[in-house]
Amino acid sequence: MIKRTLYLFLTVVFFMTSLGTIIASPNKDKAGFTEIGHQTDGNYYYTFYADLSKDPNAIAYIQVQRNSTGEILKLDNFRGNVLFGQPLFSIKDKATVSFYDGAKLISKDLTGVIEGGVKP
Repeated sequence: MIKRTLYLFLTVVFFMTSLGTIIASPNKDKAGFTEIGHQTDGNYYYTFYADLSKDPNAIAYIQVQRNSTGEILKLDNFRGNVLFGQPLFSIKDKATVSFYDGAKLISKDLTGVIEGGVKP
């Protein structure tokens, strides 16, 4: 009876340890997103994140902040690609972003160089 209980206990400990290792291990096959810079206009500050594992580099996310308060605004939609240049990224053709400023839905077409730089 004691041997069986000890065997069951060790099996449970081994299983839980293995499960914890699997959960805690980072997935190296999963592509991450990288902050590649920003643009600003009179009212808003746009931070760009890209999936650098794809070519052309797809914009993975655009964060929009109000310049006057720094408040992060709710994103509705975005699309676009970026090109890597030396030393900065630029938007390929145009990137479109839609977001809410209060109850108002705003859509912007962004073009040109993305300032700043890669922040892994």
